[in-house]
Amino acid sequence: MAPVIPEKALKVFIFSAIISLAVIYKNLPYLKGNKKQLILPGMLLALGLMQVIWVAVFKVHGSAFTGAYRAYQNGGKILIFTSFIVAALCCPSSRQLRATFSLHYFIFLVGTGLYCYAGWQLYHNSGANLTTYRVQLGYENATTAAYALTFVALGFSQAIINLRSKWCIVFYLLHFIISLSAIISTQTRAAILIYPFLSIFLFFIHFRHDRKLLIRAFFFFIFFGCMIFALLKPILVKRYSDFQHDLISYGNKNSNTSIGARFAMQQAGVFTGMSHPFGQSLEARSNGLDELIKLNPTFKSVLSYKNTHFHNEMADTFSLKGIIGVVLLLGVYGAMLHAAKLNRSIALLTITLAIIIYGLSDTLLYDKSGALNCMSYLCLALMITLNMAREQNHE
Repeated sequence: MAPVIPEKALKVFIFSAIISLAVIYKNLPYLKGNKKQLILPGMLLALGLMQVIWVAVFKVHGSAFTGAYRAYQNGGKILIFTSFIVAALCCPSSRQLRATFSLHYFIFLVGTGLYCYAGWQLYHNSGANLTTYRVQLGYENATTAAYALTFVALGFSQAIINLRSKWCIVFYLLHFIISLSAIISTQTRAAILIYPFLSIFLFFIHFRHDRKLLIRAFFFFIFFGCMIFALLKPILVKRYSDFQHDLISYGNKNSNTSIGARFAMQQAGVFTGMSHPFGQSLEARSNGLDELIKLNPTFKSVLSYKNTHFHNEMADTFSLKGIIGVVLLLGVYGAMLHAAKLNRSIALLTITLAIIIYGLSDTLLYDKSGALNCMSYLCLALMITLNMAREQNHE
């Protein structure tokens, strides 16, 4: 539901968190004896609480940044809800509920529906000119839609492999074509560049012991990738042209472009964070940004973003929550990687890598849409791979 009707999906997510509390209570003895399973939920809880507490400490009545404070608060709450759900998913009773592959078929249904919805939006809103519209699904912007499509595509890919059908590789390659086409329709450069590598990485990790298959598959990926790029050439040419223009403008000390503003925001985040290493309000960050602009006018492009977020997870966190926020954010990244290793979950690993890499050019945990987007698929990765981990351990 999240990529289509985020508001309704949030209510279901909260309800799931409430249910998870009963599961956690029932499985307390198991969790006490397997504390490693609590590392990821613990770090998510810590980061979420820190974000909520930060808002409570720095937000003042009548602030000009009330909307941004509310967004950070909602993002923190979703992290807290996620910590309960993840803890419940680590319990034995949750694993038993996933003894069948019904969830995998549900993922196929959801993924196919989203790809069709993306195609319908593109056809309905752009007509013959593919460059005039960026697919947004149910989100406010196309970038968030691209991240959602990346996450669901990685989950879809893992589900195909889990079924271990003799047609597995054919289905995987067919899905690669469809999912990459849907992501390109959002015109989000980061997703267009990153998703193919993550999809190929997931495939190669699973079939790493079959060299002949990997060689054949590599050429198939290259062939189909080139075919998709040829079919959607107008979109790719436009986005590449925009990218070149942004880089040239930034080289000429003009950061008032998409890429230039991101570079400027990263530097501004470090500058404003250095003056308040233990955290500050949005108002104080705004004042620090004004001082930076006086020293270097090229940072004026950042002014448009001072009442929202700086498009880099680490820089934005450091600029507002200081060193403690950065430590907790890195702790969450590390905990996700540890959970992937602990559960032998390749799907969780690829989704974690996507969250980390996308966080270099955007702020995924900023508001309820972004945080729900990431966390729902984080939970999905655990749901479709815990059984696989158990089978591998048994083998």
